[in-house]
Amino acid sequence: MTPHTERESGMRIRRLVESATFSTFVVTVIVLNAVLIGLSTYLTDAPLLRAIAAFETICIGIFVAEIVLRFLARDSAAAFFRNGWNIFDLVVVIAALIPASSGIGTVLRILRVFRVLRLIKTIPELRLIVDVLLRSVASMKYVALLATILFYVYAVIGVKLFGVEGHPMRPYFTSIHEACFTLFRILTGDDWTQMRYELAQAGHPLGVFTAFQVSWIVVATFLLVNLIVGAVINNYQKVQDIEQHRLLAPDTSERRVRELVRELDAILNSRQDAPPSPTASVAPRTIDDGPTADAATTRTAF
Repeated sequence: MTPHTERESGMRIRRLVESATFSTFVVTVIVLNAVLIGLSTYLTDAPLLRAIAAFETICIGIFVAEIVLRFLARDSAAAFFRNGWNIFDLVVVIAALIPASSGIGTVLRILRVFRVLRLIKTIPELRLIVDVLLRSVASMKYVALLATILFYVYAVIGVKLFGVEGHPMRPYFTSIHEACFTLFRILTGDDWTQMRYELAQAGHPLGVFTAFQVSWIVVATFLLVNLIVGAVINNYQKVQDIEQHRLLAPDTSERRVRELVRELDAILNSRQDAPPSPTASVAPRTIDDGPTADAATTRTAF
């Protein structure tokens, strides 16, 4: 196969992979595979389970063919493997190709459901949301550090105040890790008022515990949660700006450069093969054909 033929075949594969029909077909196969995986958890009939297993085998074959086509349509092997979504597809598909009788059958059966996550790559809106979440996780390290410090400080205070022997709240504050779990329960709003009611039923004063709970709710819910939400919204705007810039920026990839070179070669070849266009003959002017000649013509007219 000549280099020109290889380039042409690569362009055809790339157009196929980037077409809307191909993406719709892949999404349909992923959804059908996910539905059948869920349906198999309800069925006990052996023939139906075998039919579902046969269809899953067909789906795996389609996924393998899709990855092969995407690899053939790549700009370069390095660019293909730099894409995290391509690595995720390879891991999921390779896991599906390992026989279930190899001793890790249960793990592989669990991994089957991760094929549904391939929808994230196929649907641009979902991919944008995941990119925002990943970027937010990377940028929230200082928020996580602040949360850790606050959790630790309040856990120590809770153990010192309410973890003493004979206190009604001792089961919730027996140690640092148990106090952190109690603080997380209050943060999520999981029946946090029940602890106060238990303290009231025991006849214990409520002032200190109420101040502890309310201050933690103000700090955790109104400060930490809002910081996390703000970081997510900020990164969402950044990812949207990056995506918009990518769409508006000129394509400078190696593939586009090759396309431009081929287009330029075709234009130059067509101009060389085209017959010369007729041009009007223009009489050469001499040095004397200047103002003097114009003046003579004017005198003759008069």
